[in-house]
Amino acid sequence: MSQPERNIIKMEDLLARDGKNNVLFFNYDNEAFMNTGIQESGATPPYASTTTGPAGEKIPGKVGVKQDLVTPFAFYGSNALFLATLNPAYPNDFMGKIIEALKTNGSSFLQAYSDCMRGWRHAAEDAVKISKLATDCGYWPLYTIRVTDGMPKFSYYRGLDIDKDKFIEYLKSMGRFRHLFKPKFMEKEIDEIIFYTEQRNIKLKGLIEQFGADKPIDIYRINRKALEPQTHLSPGHGLCPGCGAGMVLNQMTTAATQVAGDNIIYVNNTSCSEVSTSKDNVSSWRVPWVHHLFESGATVADGISTAYKILKAKGLFDGEVPYVIHIGGDGSTYDIGFQFLKAALIRTSTLVEMHEYLKNQK
Repeated sequence: MSQPERNIIKMEDLLARDGKNNVLFFNYDNEAFMNTGIQESGATPPYASTTTGPAGEKIPGKVGVKQDLVTPFAFYGSNALFLATLNPAYPNDFMGKIIEALKTNGSSFLQAYSDCMRGWRHAAEDAVKISKLATDCGYWPLYTIRVTDGMPKFSYYRGLDIDKDKFIEYLKSMGRFRHLFKPKFMEKEIDEIIFYTEQRNIKLKGLIEQFGADKPIDIYRINRKALEPQTHLSPGHGLCPGCGAGMVLNQMTTAATQVAGDNIIYVNNTSCSEVSTSKDNVSSWRVPWVHHLFESGATVADGISTAYKILKAKGLFDGEVPYVIHIGGDGSTYDIGFQFLKAALIRTSTLVEMHEYLKNQK
């Protein structure tokens, strides 16, 4: 059987594109409401122990599955939409997707794996190792969906196949799953976690087969030595040592700097990333940044982008419309605020693209 063709995507070619995103909706997924006390959310995987769903003798952690956010958005009938999963342990893929999202017409939603050493209970120095293992074992596959005129095209990078040995190693690496191995080996629960993950990956493979791109394997080529240093966020942060959000923010702002320069506005939901970059009324952000509530950040980002386009269309703004990135995390895009996110994503990927007065306003 012949191997699928690879789609080599060079950063220079992405930057040369004419396309421009309306809003990039970005979710760093640390799989719980971490900033308010490690409470269970829709992002929490089965049998993980949290403060509101602790592991006990009768109920060993979360009951239920980790919800899939990315794939369903592909079938809402959007006019122009870029969807992808990311992992900072694979920085070329991560930054390549940020750059492509910002240079794609319509809007985008990116979901990034974001380690939380405190909530997941492991040593800070293990964050990168665990992040890489998440994709390599099949738990966090890296894939992309490009939607044009309502039709999705699926592609992937890696992580679609389950490696059970690595999966067990992944679970053992974190204290939130320790109860599954001690004082006794809970084979049924461990098998269920792997089973649900495998079923999701089988469905992804089916979608790639049915809606796959002509070259379904995406490989981003980025010379990281040639990247301009990011200018959006000051050095240092108030996050926990080894926090995945720190890695995510650094790679995201570095990629965004290549595209937007400083012509960008960030909207940040209440979250660890918001709290840590706005301590004591002193912002770490060097570019315009707006804090908004768990539930409404996506709507605010949508409003900012659309307002600039309206002003441009009316001749009341003669500059270049800024790029807009909405940052959600800590459960905000899974539970609180999901309806706002969904509506804003559809508006910015469809209504704005189809509206005769807004479509070409850059």
